[in-house]
Amino acid sequence: MWNVESSDEYDAWFLTLDEESKEAVLQRVLLLRQYGPNLPRLYSDVLHGSKKLSNLKELRNKTQKHLLRVAYYFDSARKAFLLTGGDKKGKNQDKFYKDLIAESELIVEKYEKELENERRNQNDGK
Repeated sequence: MWNVESSDEYDAWFLTLDEESKEAVLQRVLLLRQYGPNLPRLYSDVLHGSKKLSNLKELRNKTQKHLLRVAYYFDSARKAFLLTGGDKKGKNQDKFYKDLIAESELIVEKYEKELENERRNQNDGK
């Protein structure tokens, strides 16, 4: 099993979903826990277009009303980190992905700084 954690931004987005969408997203998260970076394309895909992250990916699922995407990446500890999500149904695909990637980059930057601060604090305490 792979460790999967989530950002505050992802958690806030997830809480806005209807029950069918929550179930659809959780199905993919469970597959991510099971397969990690080997999760196949039908369920996950690489997100192209980030100038800062080469390992940005998306979980993919749909319901009758929604085309759900969850941006994630594997951090330096090889832990999957859910960044943010969105519904791309009825939206301009280029703009949807540009916005999803930009938000993901900001979240990763904040998360990496928090990890660095934790490491620094642990080293200071030795």
